[in-house]
This record gives sequence, C-alpha cells and structure tokens, in this order.
Amino acid sequence: MNSEAKQTQYRLTSDQVSSNLGGEVVILNHDKGVYYGLGEVGALVWSALENTSHSFEELCTLVMAEYEVDQETCEADMEALLAELMEEKLIEVV
Repeated sequence: MNSEAKQTQYRLTSDQVSSNLGGEVVILNHDKGVYYGLGEVGALVWSALENTSHSFEELCTLVMAEYEVDQETCEADMEALLAELMEEKLIEVV
C-alpha cells in the first residue's frame, strides 16, 4: 500500500447500529437486515471509528500499540478488514 493510500480516512456509515458485547462488537446493517460480528481487534478499530474518522495508518498504529503485531502483518490484516467493512457498506471513505 502506498503512502497516499495509508492516509485515506475512514468513518462509519449511517446505515448501521452497533453494540459492544464483552469485547466484541455486533453490528446491524439496516439496509441489508444483516448482523455482523467483530472480534477484539475489529472491535478496537470499530470503537475508534465511532468517535471520529481515522486514516489507515492511524488505525494500524492503534492496533500495534494494543497488540503484539508487526507492521507488515498489521497492514495486511487491516487492509482486509477495511475492505470487508467497505464491501458490506459498514464504513466509507471520507
């Protein structure tokens, strides 16, 4: 991922509602009527995006500060997570 893409800002869409349940997040997509679940790392990212938009780079920094993961692994996993959330229209680019 190039440095410009790492600065892309993401935020939650308005078409969902979520709840934190014991360290995991459950999300309802209103348009699709589908529930989604996120584990601990996904919940950390989701919680950060609930407050304000964040860049890819900021989200990776947040995860690396909380968990013992190297930058390369974090970036690959973050790219996959954000792509899936975008595909399901749970987050959007600002």
